[in-house]
Amino acid sequence: MGAQADQADEAMATANVHIGPDTIDDATRAKLRALFDADAAPGPAAPASAPATQGLLAGEVTDTHHPDSPGRVRVRWLSIQGEVLERWLPCLRGQRPRKGDRVLVEQPANWPEPLVTGILAAAGGAGEAAAPGTSETHGTHASQTVRLAPDECVQIDDARGQPLVQILASSAGPVVRLMSANVNLEAAGKLSLRAQTLELEAGRGGVDIRSEADTVIRSRYIRLN
Repeated sequence: MGAQADQADEAMATANVHIGPDTIDDATRAKLRALFDADAAPGPAAPASAPATQGLLAGEVTDTHHPDSPGRVRVRWLSIQGEVLERWLPCLRGQRPRKGDRVLVEQPANWPEPLVTGILAAAGGAGEAAAPGTSETHGTHASQTVRLAPDECVQIDDARGQPLVQILASSAGPVVRLMSANVNLEAAGKLSLRAQTLELEAGRGGVDIRSEADTVIRSRYIRLN
């Protein structure tokens, strides 16, 4: 009975001991702080999976119409281990590979998937940007030429991503399409429109011509209606 009473008194004494800041020595306090700091600042997360390719490889675009991610293209390439891989990969900004293009596939060290980083020039030059100086019109040389497929256009967007202008080809010739409902053509000096035939067509909104000076119409014959 005496031994059991001593154990009970020791347990009660241990339960009543209060561990305050003054009862912890400096070494223990430093270890606890180090553990807390290590838990509060986790290291960088590892990639979701091991990279499927290493280094810079060449592949072929097999599809360009992703159902959910328009910026991705489907690429088939041969890995260093000899394995045929095919995936939907993101492209660098400004690059629009076409089906059948040979592209460069590169795996960044801190990115979970390969990226399409370049487009190889075709052997015949079809579908690629022409070299500077290869096109000449009206005595001028084109510094840069872009060849468009039948279903492609050149589009200029504003800072918010809204389309401003589209340039495309049609069966009747080139088309410059202004994407805004209201458009202003401004010039500080003289604005001239020259063509073999000039046609202005308006809908039910009518035609309104205003001038702060005289309005002059010169023609061999002037027909109304």
